[in-house]
Amino acid sequence: MGFSIPIWYRAVNFKYLRSLVAGSLKKNFLASMKDLGPELFSLVSSGFSNNLRFKLHILSRNGEYFASHEVPSTYKPGSSVELDLTKLLTNLALPDADYLIIAVMSRGRMDGNRSSPASYSMTYIDQDNVAIYRTGAFARPLNEGRLKSHVGFTGINPKVIVNETVMSGLLLINHSSDPEYAQAAHPTSILIREDGERLKGDFGEIPPLGAREMSISDIFGSSVFEFLRPFNGRATSITTCTGVTLASLHVQRSNDNRHTLLGIEHSRPAHMNIAGILQH
Repeated sequence: MGFSIPIWYRAVNFKYLRSLVAGSLKKNFLASMKDLGPELFSLVSSGFSNNLRFKLHILSRNGEYFASHEVPSTYKPGSSVELDLTKLLTNLALPDADYLIIAVMSRGRMDGNRSSPASYSMTYIDQDNVAIYRTGAFARPLNEGRLKSHVGFTGINPKVIVNETVMSGLLLINHSSDPEYAQAAHPTSILIREDGERLKGDFGEIPPLGAREMSISDIFGSSVFEFLRPFNGRATSITTCTGVTLASLHVQRSNDNRHTLLGIEHSRPAHMNIAGILQH
């Protein structure tokens, strides 16, 4: 896991303060205090420091808590953090298994950007392949009803591939900013061929603070190979879930006994995928 802090990052600047004030003027007093209160408290309690600290929480795929790790150093603007998660899990005496790791920063941004000053990158390596994706960190409430309700989630993957060599899949995370979050998610998916023919499938239940990965054949059944064969195994998937927001990762795995991870992309959907559709 890697994270680089931009050299220009400052905990407080004029643009940031202006955004806070402008946002509060659009709301009533109670809504403004609910939004601004935690951010102002964070600024005061941290002493307006530009330095960042990091902590990791390790959970199972079912959202069960196992351990925490606080990165011992503080990091200034212009510096970067890199952690070998495989070594960390070994040092924490955790068995070899699938885990979710929540990275927590000492400061995010509650201004109009609603995100961190940079993005996390994740790199997966085995003896034959390297797969990398990046994702932002957020200071806004996620799936926390007392602060903010969500209409729902829509995830689009216009680059589904299903053939004898490669199998596309989808990993969804039912995350929340509330440690007591207890709502399971039940997404549904449709698969669309170029001629408009469709299949419908049930993604399955995702436990609170947990994740679920499903291949295209898991969702739509083994008949998906014949369904997509006339179109070279290619299609678009659309996954929806009402009432919650989900984190989505599109994956490509080798369709053999190893199921090796070939590619992974944080997408809802990725900008380059949409650009490809528009060009066609």
